[in-house]
Parts: sequence; C-alpha cells; structure tokens
Amino acid sequence: MAKPPLPDVAKGNPKAASTRLELRSAHRLGGQRKHDLRIGRQPAYVDPLRREHNRVLVAPATPALMRRLCADRRALRDTQRAMKRDAAVAACGVITFGAEAGGLFERLTAAQQDAAFMDLSEAIAERLNTTLHGLVVHLDETTIHAHYQLAAYNREGIPLSKATRPAVMSGLQDLTSEIMGRHCPGIERGHRYGDRIAAGAAFRETLHRTVRQLHQDLPREMDEKRAQVADASARVDEMRARVAKLQNKADLTDKETKRLATYQKRLEDRIKELEDARSEEMRLAGIAREEAEAAARQRDEAQGQETAARNKAARIEAAMRVLAVEIRDETIMRDNAGKVIAGDPSTLKTGFPELKPAVQAAADAISEKKRIAARAEQDRQKAKRALDEANDVLQQALTFREVLQKTIGSLKTLAFRVGLTGKPGEAVEKAIGEAEDLIRMTNPKSENQEPEEPGL
Repeated sequence: MAKPPLPDVAKGNPKAASTRLELRSAHRLGGQRKHDLRIGRQPAYVDPLRREHNRVLVAPATPALMRRLCADRRALRDTQRAMKRDAAVAACGVITFGAEAGGLFERLTAAQQDAAFMDLSEAIAERLNTTLHGLVVHLDETTIHAHYQLAAYNREGIPLSKATRPAVMSGLQDLTSEIMGRHCPGIERGHRYGDRIAAGAAFRETLHRTVRQLHQDLPREMDEKRAQVADASARVDEMRARVAKLQNKADLTDKETKRLATYQKRLEDRIKELEDARSEEMRLAGIAREEAEAAARQRDEAQGQETAARNKAARIEAAMRVLAVEIRDETIMRDNAGKVIAGDPSTLKTGFPELKPAVQAAADAISEKKRIAARAEQDRQKAKRALDEANDVLQQALTFREVLQKTIGSLKTLAFRVGLTGKPGEAVEKAIGEAEDLIRMTNPKSENQEPEEPGL
C-alpha cells in the first residue's frame, strides 16, 4: 500500500536559504581550505571550466594561524590541560539555497551577492561572539553557495562546541533568512527540524548528507559521542569531588573560597557539556534506530517483492506450458463473436497480463489456419465434383462411340450383302464416313487410330 504524501512542512523549503556549521581540527581544516580555494584534486561535481568565476572575499586563514589564535583565546580561561592536538580550531560554515531561492539569488549582480554573503557571515560571527577568517563564493558547482570560516573559540575563550547549542543554531537559521531575504526578497526560512519530524519526515531526510554518507559516518559518530559522554561524565565527577572537598571544610581561606567559586562555575559548565553530549547521543541513537527500522522495512519489502516475483514467474511458466499444448492440439482459437476460447482458459489467465498478447496471437494464428484449411477443403471438394462430372461425360462419350461403332459395322455388312450401287450406295458410304469421323473424334487413345473392321 502506497504511503500518503507528506505535507509541505515535512519537506525542505525550496525558497529557503540556510547555513550549516561543522567544527574542524587543524588537519581537517587543511582539506577544507584546499577545497574552498580549489587547490589540488577536486571532486567530480566541480566544473573546471567555471572555476575562474569563483570569488574569494576573505582569504581563508591557514590551519597553523587558526590554531595559534584559538590557543591564545583558550588561554583567557583558567584551564589545567593543554590544548589537544586534534582540538577544533575552526568552525567551517556553508550558506546554501533551495532550488527556487538559488534561482532568485543568481539574478543579483556579483556585487550584490558578495554583499549578502559578507553581511550574513559577519552577522553569524558576531552572533557567536567570534571572528570571521575566510569567505569564498563558489559558482563552479550545481548551485551558487559560499563557504565561510570562523575561529573555533569565541572572544572569551569558550569553544564554539559549547556555544552552538541547538537553540543557537536554530537562531542562526532565522538570521540567515532575515539577512538573505533583505538582500534578495522572496527568500524564506527553511522548515524547522522539529516541525519536519512532527509532520512525518524521517530523520535522515532532515540531514544534509546522503544515505551512503550517513551509513558511513553514523557508527563512527556514535562511538565518538559515547566516548565524549564518558569523558564528560568523568570530568563532572572529578569537579564534583573537588567542590565537595572544599565544601566539607569547616573554614575556607579567601583563596579557597575563590577556588570553590571557580570549581562550581566549571562544574556547571561541565554538567551542561555532559547534558549536551547526552542529548546528541540520544539524537544519534534515534537516527540509528530509525535507520535500522528503515532497513528492516526495506528488507521486508524486498523479500515481499521477491516472493511476488517468484510466484508470478511460476504462474507465467505454468500458463506458457498450457499455451504450448493448446497450440499443439489447436484447441485455442476465436469463436464467431471474436472471443478467445481454449481448452484450459483458467490456467492461461494466470499468466495475464504478461502472456495475454501471446494468447491472443496464438488464437488468431490457429483461427486463420483453420479458415485456410476449410477453404482448401471446399476447393478440393469442388474440384473432385468437377472431375467426377468430367469422368461421367467421358464415360457417356465412350459408350456412344462403342454403340456407333457397332452400328457402322452393321451398315457396312448390310450394304455389302444388298450390293447397293449408284446414288443410294454413295449416300450410305457418305453416312458411314461421317460416322467414322465422329468415332475418331471421341477416341481417347489416338486421333489417327482406325476403327476396327467388322467381321463378315
């Protein structure tokens, strides 16, 4: 049974502009920077003939520079651990458009497009309390879009991983539609993630990844998120122990009181970090669960289709065997009303509709064969009757010849005995000659054969 169509809110908005952010380590930032600046080998979807139309509005900073910047900002906070080697140093974003929004935006001049991209990128950086360090416009792919690069630590030294909660990211979508709509009237906000899910959209349909990418990334992301939850939980326990240790002391020095306040603030941050990690873990688990359910449904559907195809093939095979017998025995044909009749019509119908043209063609062929055979039999009977009539005429002619021969013999004998002479004799001879000519004409053996002389 076909699924009912989803409402429009469950689908992506073709008139929407949107933005996405993803944190990058120094190593991964190097690959992103090469992609943005088209350095080295590029994906197949990039058109090399249009590469010169790309525009670099802010040259992307190098990974080394971004790491130094993030390390300096991190140092603004009281931290006990050194910055990890694989720590995020940049938040790489992309500004994209729906099909209709892209068409509207491409009608703007290059200067108008650049102003819109720059305005939005700087507004996003300001909203996240960080700075912009790269902005490149790409026109050598299917649709115009822009990549921007932000520092992964804000001006207070807090990593954007803590500052980019779901509510903040939702606000960035509002900001995107507001600014892009101001520069290009007609552009709207995309449908909210929660609204799309509530309207019936699948988890994977709300993600900006292909199914293949999702299947490749999801197990790794879940493992990473589990490890992050475990690490965050350990960090919370550690900080709780430090806070409890100080709280259990009867008297605290000024330094210890200040340290307790710092620990309590850190504990709050770590608890929030743990809650965010657990929330993301639950979201990924939900995606994995839905993917597993979708895979099970697809498997069941495939098995059902395979069974149906196998049963259908068996029905067609049985019907073909019956059709072969019907053709051999010439029991399939059309009646006077043009309807197909057969010896075993019920089995033949199990092969419909695939076998219907062959059944109809066989009925037409057998019917035509029988009609031709009937006409041939009629012609044969007609020829036989004509031959029989000709034989009767011939027999009558032979009988007449035989009688005439006997009569001539009698006349000759009579004329010889009487001794007719003169005119009577000539008349008799003439009559006998004409009779002999007639006998020769009816002789089936030879026209020159002389009649037998009668015995004297």
